[in-house]
Amino acid sequence: MPKLPLLEKNAYLSLVIKDNGLWAHLAYTDHNARREYILGDFTDLHPLRHRLDDDVFTREFWYNYFDNLERVFNWDIVDRDKNSIFTFRQFKNEGDGVNGIRVQIDDNQEFFDRIFASIRNFSKDISLRVIDDRYMQETLEELIEKGEYEDIMYVDMDLTDFSIFRVRKQYDKKEKAEKKVFSRAKISWKNSLSLIDSVKDSRFKAFLGTDLNQKEIFNYWSNFVFNRVLSSEDPNILDILRSYSTIQNHSLFRDNKEKLEGFGVSGKESCLIISGYIPQVLGKSKTLLTLIDGLELEGSFDCTWDLDMRLLSYGKSYVHATRSVDVILTSKVMHPSFTKIVIPRHKVTTPNKVIFNGKIESLEQNESEILAISCKFNYIELPDLEKFVMSGVLKDGFKVPPERGAGIDLVSSKEGKSYESLLIDVRPRPIVYGPDSYSNKSKLQNWMQ
Repeated sequence: MPKLPLLEKNAYLSLVIKDNGLWAHLAYTDHNARREYILGDFTDLHPLRHRLDDDVFTREFWYNYFDNLERVFNWDIVDRDKNSIFTFRQFKNEGDGVNGIRVQIDDNQEFFDRIFASIRNFSKDISLRVIDDRYMQETLEELIEKGEYEDIMYVDMDLTDFSIFRVRKQYDKKEKAEKKVFSRAKISWKNSLSLIDSVKDSRFKAFLGTDLNQKEIFNYWSNFVFNRVLSSEDPNILDILRSYSTIQNHSLFRDNKEKLEGFGVSGKESCLIISGYIPQVLGKSKTLLTLIDGLELEGSFDCTWDLDMRLLSYGKSYVHATRSVDVILTSKVMHPSFTKIVIPRHKVTTPNKVIFNGKIESLEQNESEILAISCKFNYIELPDLEKFVMSGVLKDGFKVPPERGAGIDLVSSKEGKSYESLLIDVRPRPIVYGPDSYSNKSKLQNWMQ
């Protein structure tokens, strides 16, 4: 297939099958008209988990799936003639047809071989890829070549699998050249029963902020694992999940310290990408709390979220840019928003004292002020503006390592890098949990207030 002209109208459909979920993304671009967007849809396959060993993924399953996708996206994707022969519509214009379809399947997906074969037998027009460690390495190495970041860490937090992939640029003194260093760290549970038994870990209650006995914890956790809800407001569930996630992240850091340490404090421009089922349930601030405490993060770095698997869908298309053979995408649709994370070094200080005073300036509104308080996990929502500049200085000897000084500045633009929030974590280090759930509850309420 010839390479696509940069300004040509185009629509491309990409599917990701991972963690018993099916994510669909339809990307439309018309760069000449500066029109670009991605439509998304999610199908939870977990209710089929007891039937995945049956012949679930038949031709009829895929017929119905693509038919339903047309209605969700309000986009003509398929054709059926009078003999019910199924074909994909060739792209004609916005809302009508696609230039290609790709399905990517995670190599840890249950019944991978059966799902892979069903798609291959369904249509020869579908391009098939496998998401494995090599795929993640290639994607992150190509992403880092774009030059904006020198250290990228991708964290995938699913219930049964925690994975961290990292690529960083490093100067090789022998070869007198810069090289890319890839590393990975993983924890996996064999099945749901072993995952449920994980709450018996003696460390579990050390992080827990809910005063539940062992039987109550076990009941809450087992129901959650088997039901796999996509969202929850139950404080007990959220606290158990936060505690579990912190333990998993800390285990990864403890066992792979040489691979994971130095992120955010190396002096390199760094970016944390977060994905997986758990962040969808926990929410952004609690997810960041588990990662910062579990991985012992500090320093300054950007954070973006891949909760809808957009990077897995179009990561290679994005990094290939004009060399892409499927669709050309820009950063504003690949990374719609960022969080700036700042974790300064400091001595124990007086609690509840203003240690950061910043201002936000924009042509769209009057100047506004933001504050950060000592001994707090300051998660601050930033205004939804086309463009703004934020600047401020940390007080009382707070410094951002390594040698970044006390200033915090960022420029946010919808056409470039858009920041939705700022996190300034100025809790005294080292972070200490325990000795009991009552103490943890008090600490968590104080930190997140």
